[in-house]
Amino acid sequence: MGSSPERPPWWDRDVDESGSAIRIDVREAARRIWGRVCADVRSVLGDSTEAQELLEKAVASVSRYLDRNNVPAHDPSGLLIVSVHRSARRLARQRQRVQSVGGTSELAEILKAPDWSEVADRRIFLEQLVRALKERNRAILRLRIAGYEWSEIATMLKVDLSAVRKAFWKDVRRAHLHLLGPGQVDTSTPQKG
Repeated sequence: MGSSPERPPWWDRDVDESGSAIRIDVREAARRIWGRVCADVRSVLGDSTEAQELLEKAVASVSRYLDRNNVPAHDPSGLLIVSVHRSARRLARQRQRVQSVGGTSELAEILKAPDWSEVADRRIFLEQLVRALKERNRAILRLRIAGYEWSEIATMLKVDLSAVRKAFWKDVRRAHLHLLGPGQVDTSTPQKG
């Protein structure tokens, strides 16, 4: 909100809206940080039109807080900046301009750099696994990758649906155990799809 002749801006008044005296050190600090407050409000809200109102409220509340706690005169610039920033963030949330992208686990996943060696190892293992499958099951795998459903594959092969799936996954487990080598324990179960 802009100032009007009836209501002078906060730096020209000795009292706030409730009639409480505004401390001189708080008013002087507000003058010094005005540019920074405008920049901060602009970064949070997208423009600085609300900066004067937010700073005016911060000046009043910081002044009351310091008086209530009998704090001697000092530079309260930091208190004012934090107060305005919090108010701007609150206003932004009310306007739904700030939207959460998730929690820390989602953020960690976004920031995680891909491990190319793990991807390469997995691809090599999958290629070896496919080569270790029986020829019929490699054909079934190609059909599944092409988008065919199990029922369609069973119809093409003229066999029972459950028999096709069971035989395929049994062969996948056999090939997987073979690739792990003797004495290795398979701790993962291939997912059926």
